[in-house]
Amino acid sequence: MLLTIQIVNYNSRENLAKCLDSVYENIPSGSSLQVIVINNESESIGDNLNSFPDVEAIEGKENLGFGRAHNLGARKARGKYILFLNPDTRILPDSIAELVRVFDSDEKIGVAGPLLVGESGDVEEEHYGFRKTLFSLVGSKLFRNGGKFAKLMEVDWISGGAMMIRKDLFSEMGGFDEKFFMYFEDVDLCLQAKKRGYRVVVDPKARIFHKGGQSFSDERLKKKYYYASQDYYIRKNFGSWQAGLVKILRFPFYVKNVYFSK
Repeated sequence: MLLTIQIVNYNSRENLAKCLDSVYENIPSGSSLQVIVINNESESIGDNLNSFPDVEAIEGKENLGFGRAHNLGARKARGKYILFLNPDTRILPDSIAELVRVFDSDEKIGVAGPLLVGESGDVEEEHYGFRKTLFSLVGSKLFRNGGKFAKLMEVDWISGGAMMIRKDLFSEMGGFDEKFFMYFEDVDLCLQAKKRGYRVVVDPKARIFHKGGQSFSDERLKKKYYYASQDYYIRKNFGSWQAGLVKILRFPFYVKNVYFSK
């Protein structure tokens, strides 16, 4: 088994079907593929997968969170590589084959990602970047080039919405840190991979469509999860004093986004 693709479903059944269609339409010729859907809803996903008999379903029976759900799927993953995908993505031609070629070209590449593109075809912001620190989290975005590069680029983190990783590396690291419910678990995973001497790269030749913002409509709750994960990420990787300072510096944004956003 060369590749395992894992998708976590939460309020995204319609998008999930389109995502799965794109996966099977763009499997590289001769490839061996395993597809796993982890369902983070209480209602079974089974009937929605009738058109995809090869897909393996795992019923979480509740919202397990992003990392915990993918860890559950990874226990059944048989691929040499795992591609984590959001259900509101669609694979574009040659992207899967291109990402596999990237890994085959360098054994020290541990994590690789495509460019995510929106409806207009433009590259999305903030789906990869450089190391998130106290100053980059509180200040303005330090890395924003709109995907305008022609060659493989080494970065510090890649969005878990479309991330490929070596299965043995993922297992070695114990998977995603489940103390993150959602947000920052991908940033943290990439940091742990780099600490082990692996490279994290973005390949501009691989592109995946991302619809975005489809599974979670409560903006205030999203922000609460975001800030909670941000706190834990800083505390885990940079210490309690920096986590405390982040809380102080971002306080006006926290109040605005959590209590006054619609």
